[in-house]
Amino acid sequence: MQNSSTDSKLDSLPGLASAKRVVRRLSTEELGVHAVLIYGTVGSGKDELAEILTEAWLCSSPGSSGACGECQSCRTFERKTNADLLHIKPVGASSIIRQAAVVQDDTQDDYPVSLRQFFRTSPIYSRHKVGLIQQAHRMNSASSNALLKTLEEPHPYVKLVLTTDSISTILPTILSRCLAISCELPTEDELMRLFPAATKEDILLAEGAPVRLQNILRKPGPYRDIQEFARSLPHRKPSEALVLSDKFKDLADKLDGAGARVNNSDALAMLATCLARNPDANPRWAQWTLAAHRHVVGNGAAQAVFDSLFARMLTS
Repeated sequence: MQNSSTDSKLDSLPGLASAKRVVRRLSTEELGVHAVLIYGTVGSGKDELAEILTEAWLCSSPGSSGACGECQSCRTFERKTNADLLHIKPVGASSIIRQAAVVQDDTQDDYPVSLRQFFRTSPIYSRHKVGLIQQAHRMNSASSNALLKTLEEPHPYVKLVLTTDSISTILPTILSRCLAISCELPTEDELMRLFPAATKEDILLAEGAPVRLQNILRKPGPYRDIQEFARSLPHRKPSEALVLSDKFKDLADKLDGAGARVNNSDALAMLATCLARNPDANPRWAQWTLAAHRHVVGNGAAQAVFDSLFARMLTS
């Protein structure tokens, strides 16, 4: 018999033994849990776990090992058209989840349907209605407080899945109303066993996060080029700053992120990681690179940010 989609997807995720055990139980048993908060570093696998649990809670015909993968709910989930799922994530240059995401606000176009509106009616064809809130730490105080009422008085058909890589910034009142699931990172030895093709530098660049390492190894060339770029940087001349800026932009463009801004910010984050551990690099370079990362995340012009960063580095 073919494995259910829940089983196959969980088995495909590296590491996360404890977190996967909890998700399997939530997928197959009625435990009375209506809200979970899955937390871990970027690339730890928390977003993948959240999607797997979301599908299992939506599935209208779950089996002994979770979602069936075949019902209308599962099929529409795979096509990202399930009408019983509301996916909320940060929007805008400030990357914030505003109150309108939770409570209706006709002045806000970013969230045409609020969470409370969505939960007013029962599921159309799924077993539950599910609200998936990614990067829950990006909720402002108004949206966090508005979410509390939904967490306190949920309808029987309501399920909430939240993810965060900054659990310390989640309101304690929200945290206390969720089942928290930690996405623990494997040790370096475990990662080497899971990914025999990985180098120690690859693991360093992934910061020990298995899904991030998996992505690096899927197309290692651009990531290892960034490693080499970081190694060579302390030996470059000030006159090469603009050439290096253009080269770094080319390296960023080769990454597999969701768009240019994600690629540019990811490249800067990896460069900062490499520089922080390079004994030949100026100790301040990693801090300056992280500051450049914040500018790009905040919608700054990437090429101008790169020009300024490398000119500053090589003339310091």
